[in-house]
Amino acid sequence: MTMIKTPVPHAKRKIPLIDELPSHDVMRDVKGRKRTMSLFYETNVSSLEAEYTTKDYNHVVGEKTYISIYLIYMELADPTEYEFAKLVFGSWQHWERICRADLFKPMIEEWRSELEVKLRSGAIKQIMKNSTLSEGRGQTAAKFLADRGWDKRPAGAPSKAEKARKAKIDKSIHHELEDDAERLGLTTKH
Repeated sequence: MTMIKTPVPHAKRKIPLIDELPSHDVMRDVKGRKRTMSLFYETNVSSLEAEYTTKDYNHVVGEKTYISIYLIYMELADPTEYEFAKLVFGSWQHWERICRADLFKPMIEEWRSELEVKLRSGAIKQIMKNSTLSEGRGQTAAKFLADRGWDKRPAGAPSKAEKARKAKIDKSIHHELEDDAERLGLTTKH
């Protein structure tokens, strides 16, 4: 039986299309200042039209579709956030300004944690897949991702917050890998 895929309406698409992103011209207010709160549907109290939503899906209000900044962030999967910042806001400085806003800090930290879990999970799955191949292609790159090779923190003992974040991420990865291993029949129930 052949499955026919029906087109998914714009607002229901999980991944926003790059060509649908707002122009960088709307990233500043009439005085030329970088917009922060007014860019987002949930926090906009200005007369300017919001461009994005912080929801984990594209949000439709009337005829306007607010593109999910979360979906863009997760789809680009850029642990440095540079590509994301340039693509969405037009500059790294603008993204840093949004990150410094107290209202967005906890949300962005959650995104960063989730992205790390996503990247490490994918890397570990790739290592598992490569372990069955004789050539072991991509092993070094996957190990780089699994070990957070892009994050070179300063020397010294990690802070309590870093330890708690690492424990939370490790727990998430452990549960996901246990589920995958069980589904693949690689483990036995105790």
